[in-house]
Amino acid sequence: MYRNVVIAYDGSDGAKAALSRAAEIAERDGASLTLVEAVSGKVPSPAPGGPPLAKPEKRAMARKDLNEAIGRVDPDLLASGWVIGGPAGKGILTVAEDLGADLIVTGSRGRGAITSAVLGSVSTEILHGAHCDVLVVRPAG
Repeated sequence: MYRNVVIAYDGSDGAKAALSRAAEIAERDGASLTLVEAVSGKVPSPAPGGPPLAKPEKRAMARKDLNEAIGRVDPDLLASGWVIGGPAGKGILTVAEDLGADLIVTGSRGRGAITSAVLGSVSTEILHGAHCDVLVVRPAG
């Protein structure tokens, strides 16, 4: 039974499938949902030693995207969103650890093995770095 579910979200079909599956789990278990979206275009943190932030306009677009995604889940579920700057995998793992997540749900873009080996993969990074359960969801089709 899960209590705190983190979803890697970027608006892609894989992320939407991950959110749908995470919402099913949250409804079943009474868990909270936290959507995390990483954006590039970093600016320095206002706090000394803090993580870099995304440019304000990119953060605003990501926040709008997250709010729309949260609006698509059951309003009875406790759901929130975080916008982070920097590499997605590392950021999602950091947020999950900070929140004490017991499940991370991420989508898969379905790249082939060679492409993933060369380009890397957020879902692979999460699988290898997570301190909790990870569910990788493929989009329908």
